[in-house]
Amino acid sequence: MTATNRQRKLLRFFGIKFAHNISSGAAGWEIGSIFNDPQNELAWNKYLCLTRDFSNDTDQLAIFDRAALDSLELPDDWSASAAASQYRADIVASEVPDGSPFDSPEPEVEFQGKSFMFTGKFTFGDRSACQGAVESLGGTAPDTKTVVPEIDYLVIGTDGSKAWKMGAYGNKIEKAILLRRERGTPAIISENHWTQAMQKG
Repeated sequence: MTATNRQRKLLRFFGIKFAHNISSGAAGWEIGSIFNDPQNELAWNKYLCLTRDFSNDTDQLAIFDRAALDSLELPDDWSASAAASQYRADIVASEVPDGSPFDSPEPEVEFQGKSFMFTGKFTFGDRSACQGAVESLGGTAPDTKTVVPEIDYLVIGTDGSKAWKMGAYGNKIEKAILLRRERGTPAIISENHWTQAMQKG
């Protein structure tokens, strides 16, 4: 597996030259060595605080003023993980101004060769029943806990938590919204739309 854009970005920040096809493991080893020095970790956190560059869209650094970075004092209560979570929440909120995570309009659903993931509770049945239904129509439904770019559809159960309607999205839904923004997939569809597509297919 090649290094993520985020890993590459961090290496660039510290002026580390790397091969175009550097692996995630090799980049991680370099980053671990860099962060053995607490001053390097502090410098990286200052960069994140100054730029809010939590995106994984590119491996290029955000433009920043070195003098401003050097003089920045991190607030006592600042943490990279909390700032990244807030960044993702802000992106998600901007992507779903009406509060609904579903694609609008919900797309034509294909099953043959397509990959599905399920989240929430389903009127149709339990998770294995949903996966079996997809597989019977030629699709796949990997039993994974994380939404990845290879997933074509995230299906949200009708009986799932209503929290997302108040903007409190679950991890799978939030990740899917962010991936959809970056890559165009997965489509996020309702259980009702999914079952209607099965009846047609």
